[in-house]
Amino acid sequence: MESIKARISGQGVDSSVEFTVEEAISQYQGTKPWRELSESEVAQALKDYAQSLYARQNGMAGGNLDVRLEGGTLSGVPQKDI
Repeated sequence: MESIKARISGQGVDSSVEFTVEEAISQYQGTKPWRELSESEVAQALKDYAQSLYARQNGMAGGNLDVRLEGGTLSGVPQKDI
């Protein structure tokens, strides 16, 4: 299970959210199937999901926030340990 940590900053915000790639895929509602997305489209979809997750968790719209993707704390942890 691969996890993503998204650092979110801008407009007085310095925060992060963490989620699994599987979670992002399950919430994806784009016009193309996930498997047909290019690498840059996948990165943008993950950033969009991170902004929406941040907005839900904090009760506010994401606005023009900068999102940087990193490996999450669950990356590299064997499935049996989760």
